[in-house]
Amino acid sequence: MGVAPLEPGDLTGLDRVELLGRLGEGGMGTVYLGRGREHATGYAGRLVAVKVIRPDLARVPEFRARFRREADIARRVARFCTAEVLDVVDPPGGLPYLVTEYIDGFTLAQTVAAEGPLRSADLERLAVSVAAALMSIHGAGMVHRDLKPSNVLLSSLGPRVIDFGIARAMDAPTMLSQEIQRIGTPAFMAPEQANGEPVSAAADVFAWGGLVTYAGTGSFPFGDGPTPVQLYRVVHREPLLDGLDPNLRPIVEEAMRKDPAARPTARDLFLRLVAMGPPTHPDPDVTRVIHSAAPLAAPPQRSARTGEAFPASTGGVTGGATAGGTAGSIPDGGGGEGPAAHGTGAGAVTRPGRTGVGGAGAEIGAGDGSPATRPRRGWGRRRIALLAAPLLAVALITALVPLALTSGGGDRPSHEEVAERVALAAEAVRTSDTDLAARLSLAAYRIDPDAEARAALRTSFAAATATVLRGHTASALGVSISPNGQLLASTGADNLVQLWDIADRAHPVRLATLNRHRSWTLDAAFSPDGTMLATVSYDRSAILWDISDPRHPVEVADILGHDGWVLDAAFSPNGKILATSGYDNTARLWDVSDRRHPRELSVLDRHTSWVNEVAFSPNGRLLATASADRTARIWDISDPSHPRPLAAITAHTDYVWAVAFSPDGRRLATGSYDGTARIWDVTDPSRPEAVASFPADEKWVFDVAFSPDGRTLATAGWDTTVHLWDVTGSGRPPAAGTISGHGDWIQALAWTPDGRGIATASDDYSIRISSIDDASLIAAACADPSRQITETEWQRYIADVPYQPVC
Repeated sequence: MGVAPLEPGDLTGLDRVELLGRLGEGGMGTVYLGRGREHATGYAGRLVAVKVIRPDLARVPEFRARFRREADIARRVARFCTAEVLDVVDPPGGLPYLVTEYIDGFTLAQTVAAEGPLRSADLERLAVSVAAALMSIHGAGMVHRDLKPSNVLLSSLGPRVIDFGIARAMDAPTMLSQEIQRIGTPAFMAPEQANGEPVSAAADVFAWGGLVTYAGTGSFPFGDGPTPVQLYRVVHREPLLDGLDPNLRPIVEEAMRKDPAARPTARDLFLRLVAMGPPTHPDPDVTRVIHSAAPLAAPPQRSARTGEAFPASTGGVTGGATAGGTAGSIPDGGGGEGPAAHGTGAGAVTRPGRTGVGGAGAEIGAGDGSPATRPRRGWGRRRIALLAAPLLAVALITALVPLALTSGGGDRPSHEEVAERVALAAEAVRTSDTDLAARLSLAAYRIDPDAEARAALRTSFAAATATVLRGHTASALGVSISPNGQLLASTGADNLVQLWDIADRAHPVRLATLNRHRSWTLDAAFSPDGTMLATVSYDRSAILWDISDPRHPVEVADILGHDGWVLDAAFSPNGKILATSGYDNTARLWDVSDRRHPRELSVLDRHTSWVNEVAFSPNGRLLATASADRTARIWDISDPSHPRPLAAITAHTDYVWAVAFSPDGRRLATGSYDGTARIWDVTDPSRPEAVASFPADEKWVFDVAFSPDGRTLATAGWDTTVHLWDVTGSGRPPAAGTISGHGDWIQALAWTPDGRGIATASDDYSIRISSIDDASLIAAACADPSRQITETEWQRYIADVPYQPVC
């Protein structure tokens, strides 16, 4: 089930496996259904799942070594309750791949979503099987680290635990990547994992308890809500076990103790479960859905005016959770996670948005992603759950807004205070009732368009303003906008550069397709006068194009010099110098004043791993570089023939992926695979001073950019969302809204020169241009009656302020 045809760009076959179709695509590569060839020892003629590693990762020696290490360790795991690893193939000069047992079945997440919680006998079988699987995993010296409903397959032969992609060998003395340490799903994390502390097999036991709770009640063990709220509850609250089978509840309570040392081992769990007597009660009834539903609490919000925090009912997030290093994956969405995973590849994370691809953590799919096709039962429970969500939202708003209106010693609050609190309430219910959140956002803005109300308005309506450009047939990897705002260039994994006329943003016109590069095109940069375009590629070249007539670009120079992929390019403010960066651990400066005869000026070679991005300061005297060696560097290039290193920024704990100067040149922003963005005062570039560090993505930050006026920083990456931050003050910036709409990672972003919009490039193959100016957002809001608050709702939620029409 769930097998899609091979696509034109797919491999036609592997040495040991004949490929039959696609099962999905994950963060580490594509997953295929295959059949073992005659010389495939041990699986000739068998249906197998094959995970083929992405070409860009396969070229990284560090990743390749880790892939082999993790896959070899995974073969130690006993096979009775897991997906068996059949083969690990790492051909010289080719793509490595992992061959695993193909398991036909639905995930626990899909089953609960389609049919409701498991009945008592099925629940006990699941609890025993998963405990047995953990015994096997821990016995091989591994920790799963991301046990959750989408990583348990309910096959015809019983439950199977799958996806060891994030398991870490307990006997490994060091790790090759910090990426492993922050993977996990908040809804099922152990407290120590949420706090960024060392993780042991006890974390899997805790997750087992959460998994059994979900399977038996249909609810997350710590309720629903934003990641920070869930992480706080994991650390400070007890799990919600109402409605759980009484025979299992005592064992689950022990497994979910806060202290890892107080939890039983997987072996202890297994022995207790096997000795457990038959059930003494009927199946749980529908009341469990209501009893186990946790009221949604608002995460702490910070006032853009005062910098003071408004505490939510659950307080803040402690320890490493606030550092962005352990937030892990996007929370499971109940059962909407798509096809199952079969593999045990290294560090695999499924990227949402692909046809037949599931949610976070799912890799090799057996399900067809449509549990609605399965026989359903338990409609009474489902109807009650659907009714419960709006009731919870009403209860929350009823509690939040009037309480806020009474603050201030009995005085009536100002419109500004009311708008701020209503915007906060909108954010609190956004995950449970997006329409209500939108109505409250618009109402807050109409009461007073303060910073919080504008942020809520952007989050609610920016996606609805987007113009979508669909010119690429593979991942869109780069996006750039000309200085006059008339042209947009996009690059992609289809080896193409697309040039668009976006003068009328609502009706973009594709002007030209540049197909000169022989491999992925990663970035495009416009010259300051808009007459030249530089493009870079995995084919190790940078190409200069004359785009004076953008409908007929002319190649004027092919720049060769990097010993490896060319990853980024940027023009100096005067247009005379081009900076490039590459996989050869260098950045290079080129004199392009004679565009037909570029001349290399210098090589910047202090980095010890590849240089992913380069950025000029507004005055052209400084260059910033971002590298996979986990540092950013600042260079004095006043004399571009003799660049001088000024400072190395070493605060990030993983690849530094992006750098950007503010328009006044006084600040530098950096974004990293450690999930954080950081802002530095570079008034004295030889002594950068940390201004702010904050979690900017659930996992990886791929790009950062200041708005043209320097008041807002945009960040984007793994979580498919653009995050906007108000950087007008000092310290940690408050959120200024988000932009959603993409179905996969956002690889790059660019502001429009007027600051009213942001263009984004995504692995979902599309470019989106989203407006964030108030007028466009109000127009989008007023075009949808379901997003407009009624007078009755106004009186219910905002009774202290006279009603006013929102449109």
